[in-house]
Amino acid sequence: MEKDIALEQERNARYRPPKILEPTAFQEPPPKPSRPKYRPPPQTNLLAPKLQFQEEDFVRPSSREEAQQLWEAERLKMRQLLDKQQKQMVEDYQWLRQEEKALDPMVYMNDKSPLTPEKEAGYSKSEFTAPPQKPPRLGAQSIQPTANLDRTDDLVYLNVMELVRAVLDLKNELCQLPPEGYVVVVKNVGLTLRKLIGSVDDLLPSLPSSSRTEIEGTQKLLNKDLAELINKMRLAQQNAVTSLSEECKRQMLTASHTLAVDAKNLLDAVDQAKVLANLARPLAE
Repeated sequence: MEKDIALEQERNARYRPPKILEPTAFQEPPPKPSRPKYRPPPQTNLLAPKLQFQEEDFVRPSSREEAQQLWEAERLKMRQLLDKQQKQMVEDYQWLRQEEKALDPMVYMNDKSPLTPEKEAGYSKSEFTAPPQKPPRLGAQSIQPTANLDRTDDLVYLNVMELVRAVLDLKNELCQLPPEGYVVVVKNVGLTLRKLIGSVDDLLPSLPSSSRTEIEGTQKLLNKDLAELINKMRLAQQNAVTSLSEECKRQMLTASHTLAVDAKNLLDAVDQAKVLANLARPLAE
């Protein structure tokens, strides 16, 4: 009997249907680990500006008194910087005036001494009566006197003198004009330069071919000088309300001075060519 029961249990175990497991309850996936904040790579180029500012880069005053001290120090620093720029502009102005007098003394016969930058800024005149000698600059060549020739009906000479007067007008009026007025004086210089180049083109066929290369090269240089003056004018307009305003004006003055010097060099080249072609007459004593 027991044997039959054991066989029956063995048979039931052999034919037992497969066990169906209940599905487990759905669980949310574990949260993703937080990623570290992105940090830009360090600047390896020494010329590249620092674009990223951290909070610790800024000084936080701990009290109202400390904040007032920081503000006073910053204001004093800015005032010293502006004074230095103004003094540099005054020295540059006087230096340019001396260079222009060497260019043509006749231009200053009717000069009425316009308002200079030191008067506008309130500096005493005695403070800048003897500015230090300016170091040599790129593009600021030494100016030699013009040839002692008869200038009757000399259109090139007359147009060069007119261009110098236009440059002088720019220098005298620049400190008094609003930014939108810069275009007027620069346009006057450009129109006068166009007249000068036109008079040289009319004379060019009668000059020796050996002299034309130098003259044409100087004409191209004058066109580049005018383009540089226009670029400096645009920079001065863009920075009219920034701390770079005075520096941009100074660059305009330097660019206009370079243009006047190159116009004088063009006159010298034309004079030499006219002497070679026997078209120039010495000035009668």
